[in-house]
Amino acid sequence: MTFPPPKFLWKGLLWIYVAAITSCESIFLTSEGNAPMADTSLGKIIGSTIEVKGIPVHQFLSIPYAKPPTGERRFKKPEPMEAWSVPVLATTEPPACVQYTQNPFPWYDNKTGKSEDCLFLNIWTPLDAGHASTKAVLFWIYGGGFFVGSTRQEDHSGEALAALGDIIVVTVGYRLGSLGFLYSGSSDAPGNVGLWDILAGLQWINDHIQAFGGDPSRITIAGESAGSIAVGQLAVSPLSQGLFAKLIMQSGSPAYTLADNNTQSLVRSQKIAELVNCANSTFNITDNPTEVVECLQGVDAVKLLKVESSLIPRSSRSFLPQYGDEILPQNPREAIISGNFQKKSLLIGNSKDEGAFQITTSNPDLFGFFGAKDPPVNKSTGENLLRRMFAAFPDTESVVRHYLPESIPEDDYETVRFQVCSASGDFSLLCPSVYFAEKVAENGSDVYYYLWAHRPSNSPWAPWMGSPHYSEVQFLFGLPIKEPERYESEEVGLSMGFIHMWSNFMKYGKPVEQWPLYSKEIPVFVYVGVETEAHGTGPHKDNCDFFRPYFGF
Repeated sequence: MTFPPPKFLWKGLLWIYVAAITSCESIFLTSEGNAPMADTSLGKIIGSTIEVKGIPVHQFLSIPYAKPPTGERRFKKPEPMEAWSVPVLATTEPPACVQYTQNPFPWYDNKTGKSEDCLFLNIWTPLDAGHASTKAVLFWIYGGGFFVGSTRQEDHSGEALAALGDIIVVTVGYRLGSLGFLYSGSSDAPGNVGLWDILAGLQWINDHIQAFGGDPSRITIAGESAGSIAVGQLAVSPLSQGLFAKLIMQSGSPAYTLADNNTQSLVRSQKIAELVNCANSTFNITDNPTEVVECLQGVDAVKLLKVESSLIPRSSRSFLPQYGDEILPQNPREAIISGNFQKKSLLIGNSKDEGAFQITTSNPDLFGFFGAKDPPVNKSTGENLLRRMFAAFPDTESVVRHYLPESIPEDDYETVRFQVCSASGDFSLLCPSVYFAEKVAENGSDVYYYLWAHRPSNSPWAPWMGSPHYSEVQFLFGLPIKEPERYESEEVGLSMGFIHMWSNFMKYGKPVEQWPLYSKEIPVFVYVGVETEAHGTGPHKDNCDFFRPYFGF
């Protein structure tokens, strides 16, 4: 297969960008000629022009795709925006959706100015995007466990990805925590409104992206962590049929059990309603949904999320997507096992050390939240950590024996710590990604798998944690290119290569020409990093085969 320009030279896993980027006059100009403008069927949207290393990019921020989900709209499905007569001035960043956590996760939006009125899209377009030049579109869903995250973090700003990938980049804001997933068993709070937000944003892009120079038939939905799980959930949803062409998933898959059934959702909703005095044992949300939800709509949003956080303060598990409704009628894992999902090409990957952050953030007294304490972890301590992590597993001791067999000495601290981290990451993030990739390939679609193996030079996590979860996002969005002074020189080239890996897949169907297809029978993946071998098999094949019966794959 021959790729059209731009072309790249493969050197280990460091790509060298050799294409010359040229610009032409954009057709999106206001009558004054000083700002880009998109003329949609809803009304005009005026943006701004910024530069990435001298390359101009059009930027449209805070485009409302639904009415503010405030007041009586809290907990309700998003309502479409009505047409406007005065142009929308899309030049300032949107607020993050209200969120709260007691922990300093890097994916938490720690800026001020959060709001329930947060259903906005951001769009970045190359300068030559226009009606005569339709571009492939990336629709990005941020991660954060469905309880934190936003589009306005610096590593989610799409100008470098748009400029250097020659694609249109879209980021979508969606409701989080109980504000996004509280469920009453009625239309008062139907649940999954965070997913309904994402679906509404995707529908808006399908309807209007041509006005920005995008091709609605070439939309790739992509995300990281919870965003990746949401991508997989859209793939199994009957309501997203025809709304996207390809999938990209980083560090997460709905093959993991990160979805509740209706009963579990009701229990969680009843608990939080009791804690804010909107329900009790005799006046519950099941029998009195309208009254309880009306009471909850009057509770301060931050207070509601603080109460929610107090239920499980160290857990990344909060209110979650649920199955059993129109958007997710079937348990996503069962849908994947049965092949009941859209058949689309897939680029999927994981970080090499996915589970390291889970171990430190759930055991901060032992490790320090970011792993700074770096304690010696002997085998007995490792076994107890595994027993606590897998207490609900059908055979906890089998996990202990698999990851810490007799051959590992009591004082082999480094191996013990590595194995404990691997067990956590394999179970929750890596193996569910492997299972999803296998099923997509089994159903006849092309699958390309990567393992991110580079530790960022500015990582907040302790050196022993390697390349943890979320490590690659800043490279995808071009932070080393925009701010090279914060990185090592080779990381600029790595970021450039990662951008073109994604954009090539979106535009041409393959990340690079010599990338092998992935399948259960031939599980070949590519390492992405500066100094790594090119190909591997698995990843973590023995461990994922161990968990396979539990997950049903």
